[in-house]
Amino acid sequence: MPSALEIAARLGRPAPTPEQVAVIEAPVETLLVVAGAGSGKTETMSSRVVWLVANGLVVPEDVLGLTFTRKAAGELAERVRRRLRSLRAHGLGPAADDGPGGDLGEGEPVVSTYHAYAASLVADHGLRLGIEPQSAVLSDAGAWQLAADVVETWRGDLPGVDAAPATLAAALLQLAGECAEHLVDADELVAFVDAVEAHVRRLPKDDRSVAKLGAGVPGEPFAKVAAFLGVQRAREQVVPLLREYQRRKRDAAQLDFGDQVMLAARLAREVPAVAATERARHRVVLLDEYQDTSYAQLALLRALFGEGHPVTAVGDPHQSIYGWRGASAGNLARFPAHFRRTDGTPARQLPLATSWRNDEAVLAAANVVAAPLNEPLDPGTVAVLRARPGAGTGRVRTAFASTVEEEAAEVAARLAEVWRADSERLAVQRRVPGADPRPRRTAAVLCRKRSQFVVLQRALRDAGLPVEVVGLGGLLSTPEVADVVATLHVLHDPARGNHLARLVTGARWRLGARDLAALGAWARQLQRQRAHRSGSEVDPVDVVVLLDEVEAVSLVEALDELPPPSWRGPDGRGLSPQAHRRLSRLAATLRRLRTRTHLPVADLVGEVERALLLDVEVAARPGSSPSFERGNLDALADAAASFSASSQRPGLGGFLAWLEAAEVRERGLEQGAADVSRDAVQLLTVHASKGLEWDVVAVPGLVEGNFPSAGDTAPGWLGGTSSLGVLPYPLRGDRAGLPEFALFSAATQKELDVAREAFLAACGDHQLAEERRLAYVAFTRAKEELLLSGAHWDAGTKPREPSRFLREVLEAPAGSVPGLVSLPPAAPPAPDAVNPRTADPQRVVWPVDPLAARRAEVETGAALVRAALAGRVSATDPDEETRAWAEQTELLLAERAAAHQVPGVLLPAHLSASRLVALAQDPDALALQLRRPVPLEPRPATRRGTAFHAWLEQRFTATSLLDLVDLPGSADEDAADDAELAALQRAYLASEWAPRDPAFVEVSVETPVAGLVVRGRIDAVFATREPDGRTRWDVVDWKTGRPPRGEEARARDVQLAVYRLAWSRWHGVPLEDVSAAFFYASTGETVRPVDLLGVEDLERLVRSVPVS
Repeated sequence: MPSALEIAARLGRPAPTPEQVAVIEAPVETLLVVAGAGSGKTETMSSRVVWLVANGLVVPEDVLGLTFTRKAAGELAERVRRRLRSLRAHGLGPAADDGPGGDLGEGEPVVSTYHAYAASLVADHGLRLGIEPQSAVLSDAGAWQLAADVVETWRGDLPGVDAAPATLAAALLQLAGECAEHLVDADELVAFVDAVEAHVRRLPKDDRSVAKLGAGVPGEPFAKVAAFLGVQRAREQVVPLLREYQRRKRDAAQLDFGDQVMLAARLAREVPAVAATERARHRVVLLDEYQDTSYAQLALLRALFGEGHPVTAVGDPHQSIYGWRGASAGNLARFPAHFRRTDGTPARQLPLATSWRNDEAVLAAANVVAAPLNEPLDPGTVAVLRARPGAGTGRVRTAFASTVEEEAAEVAARLAEVWRADSERLAVQRRVPGADPRPRRTAAVLCRKRSQFVVLQRALRDAGLPVEVVGLGGLLSTPEVADVVATLHVLHDPARGNHLARLVTGARWRLGARDLAALGAWARQLQRQRAHRSGSEVDPVDVVVLLDEVEAVSLVEALDELPPPSWRGPDGRGLSPQAHRRLSRLAATLRRLRTRTHLPVADLVGEVERALLLDVEVAARPGSSPSFERGNLDALADAAASFSASSQRPGLGGFLAWLEAAEVRERGLEQGAADVSRDAVQLLTVHASKGLEWDVVAVPGLVEGNFPSAGDTAPGWLGGTSSLGVLPYPLRGDRAGLPEFALFSAATQKELDVAREAFLAACGDHQLAEERRLAYVAFTRAKEELLLSGAHWDAGTKPREPSRFLREVLEAPAGSVPGLVSLPPAAPPAPDAVNPRTADPQRVVWPVDPLAARRAEVETGAALVRAALAGRVSATDPDEETRAWAEQTELLLAERAAAHQVPGVLLPAHLSASRLVALAQDPDALALQLRRPVPLEPRPATRRGTAFHAWLEQRFTATSLLDLVDLPGSADEDAADDAELAALQRAYLASEWAPRDPAFVEVSVETPVAGLVVRGRIDAVFATREPDGRTRWDVVDWKTGRPPRGEEARARDVQLAVYRLAWSRWHGVPLEDVSAAFFYASTGETVRPVDLLGVEDLERLVRSVPVS
């Protein structure tokens, strides 16, 4: 049996450490791996799979790997695939020479997300619970829309519920999710609330009441007790909304993500055949990020793979930061008891405690903050993370400023130093061969709350740094996106006068206070005129009320009926000539955009962007490339496209409601995992940074009340409106790890109140532990340098105290945090100090001049351009200086034209094979699609193609897990109707392929072409052994439409060319030994193109995209 060290040496990989060897070579039984941040868990897990395969303990397809994000699943799957290909190429394994499909196996492990795996179980076995396999899955956007619609259309009473519709919709979604995550139904929740109220109402007030009246005489509830009961009754009022939400999903055959996990857990518990099938299919199971699993996921996995099945769980309790979305931090510690070995003993536990990411100073600071987390745990549970051999010293810098603006300036100044130093080094690198080859260092600013973004983004830009705001919620705070969204609101709802006010007072239209007041006076005059024309008699007081109610509407309408220039209001003032011209242009712009509101949302976003000239504005920003600067606008377009593709009602109103929810929900409705960039300083929340790493990381806002955000107490499930959607802890499956409220042990109301106070304090401690884990995650994102900062003054009237996390680093024993640089802190404010941000406000001119000091020179240049365009500037007899300028300008333009292509689209790192087909058909159209992605219009063909492929997959007994974007048949444009599906099946059964068994089905492939990775999924591959011993391969793609003709056929052939090339490279076989074909089920034809593109032809095709 080859050892882990031998395999690594043969494959040319670094030798694993003794810790890693222990994990890689662990017996095939239940195992818990406690892996600290940056400890190489993905590398170790992939090496374990390779070791198991190389030693004949499993074949690749026996392995199931689960993680939380598609990005993480893709990274793990790709790493395992590369190792297995290398294993086969080096002749390692029990039967590497047996030819295709030998004992080593040509298959792949199944690597998926937890949710996708649960979804596959529901799809395969849901009929056992009465769930249709074709049930649609609600996206986050779709679920939000449905919940909001339930609230808005609810006609029943909700006594005791005092919450805005958006707040109530959020509570409804939260309660639905928590019920699903803890396998609780609405009846159980109602029964619990009723039992609580019955118990409390029986309680006497205190011991004196008992002595006086007897133990069985209840007392009138205390104020605090009455408030507690009111919260429980309000939560009970949400239950009818919950039932309506669930009913609508059932009627529409829809499931949300919580439903999928809940139903999968029920199947695993109630249907023994499901567990038996999954155990037989997956002989080894790997569970990544196990500390973030929920109770329902635990119930699912335990029912499927408990009782000694070989399960390896990997996680870090210090990185359990998703308790707010159902994760149970205690799952990891309880894994050995939940997943016992076959002899009944607890699972074995091994550590990975070497950080391969952090330098010494960074890791020391993180360990200082994490130290209190170890106290309530078994000392053997979490080993203290140690630096890798040869790690650098690193640096931790601390600063504490007077105001948040000064703090942001300090952070920006340090990051600008790093940026400039790298720019100078890269300039030398380009000029001097053999110079320092390192790329630009990556940098990020990680915030506890998105409200910190605005000040920090402004400071970073003022320092000349390119900034990327990561996440939809933060994106909405950027100026250009805010302008687009404000315009969309005005187009959708003229009553949104606040959004119109942003437009008219912004940099484009620049209305001052006097003109804004005049516009309001004109709007009121219009309203009075309409009321007068109606002929009705209105009381003056009613007119005032009416004007207040309709002022926002009339303000928007006033743009369409601007007064004549001579108009004057009651105060004798009218609109200035400049304001009249600007408002006339704005009115024309809005009228033109209203004619576009029928467009898909993503298209409308683009129309607004261009109408406001925002594409030009961001491209003109100094110090960065136009393609980067328009990144925020492109991100908004991506969000619109994603919403349209996943929403049940993808209209403008639904999109705007979704954006509003994303803006107010601190941690909700984000757009997926981020990618680290070297092109900008990235600004994001700590929650969004999980799983990422940067060379330099700043963590601002380290003050009490912000980070940590928790105080000495927290409400838990006893809060008011904020906890309407919180499931009472006694109903949660993980209640053993949560603070306990001794509710039913109280004999009097006084005892109940004492228990309540103790519970609130325990919840405060529990919340502080979560904040501490969040700080640990933030600190461990930095590889080389960590900047920790705070400020006394933000927007409040009381100064802030430095965060305990910052103090702990500063107060650590001397030398325990090497490389610590502490800048002199600002002096603590006096007890009676006034916030300097309000006491000495900055004076600004309104409206703000976007050109400021550059106005004179820009207006001069603009005047010259306009004159030249109008032919008013003579080109005859230029003076000597002008001729010299012209010559130099022409030379510079010629040099730039020779060095760069016409700016186009920035190509992504990978393309799909279907994108290459589109490229062959129309390169410019593909460039536009890459530049501004929009959702494709749903077609019946997609459903038919998917149904046909599903039938084939079932016939071939394939069990691949697919993401929605990977569903086969999505490119079939001419598929048949439902009634013709049987005809498609008959055509296949009569074809040359029916008698043959494919060697592989649904194979994901990728191959580099002209510097890009092209990805695809091959439907089927057939192997034929030739008399001379060679194996010939047929790569086949199933189509449900009809064969195209002419240029369209040649373009579609590109797909087969890519698949053929990828298969040739992947298996190391000559290209001539791989043929490719389309099978068109509508006609029963097999089409084998005879002139498929080769490598050079495909590279030319890729290079034909106009790139920037």
